[in-house]
Amino acid sequence: MGKVQVIRNAKNEPAFAVVPWNDYVRLLGTDPEDLALVAAAEDARKDDRFSAEFTKRLVRGENVLKVLREWRGMTQEELGARAGLAKQYISQIETGRRNIGTKTAPALARALDVRAESLLDL
Repeated sequence: MGKVQVIRNAKNEPAFAVVPWNDYVRLLGTDPEDLALVAAAEDARKDDRFSAEFTKRLVRGENVLKVLREWRGMTQEELGARAGLAKQYISQIETGRRNIGTKTAPALARALDVRAESLLDL
């Protein structure tokens, strides 16, 4: 296998593994069951595929909510309106004065069209 790049989250835990394309194809194999499992996993992810720049920002320790919001091209006010939260509350989360709680995460996740775990795990 070629060189594998490990991308870590804000807690310095392994979050992603980047492998050379040929290794990825070899890992998939040609078994139809393997391909079906990969397809099911990709569907289940609800398209939480992020760009390299997005990942770099998270690795640098930037606030996950701010990075996701900007990735979706929203202002704090737009996100707040979609999630039913005040713009000031969004700002407080993004600046670290408040944490994203388990009650707030689902509303923000729906507004951002990501899984709530994407907000809580990173």
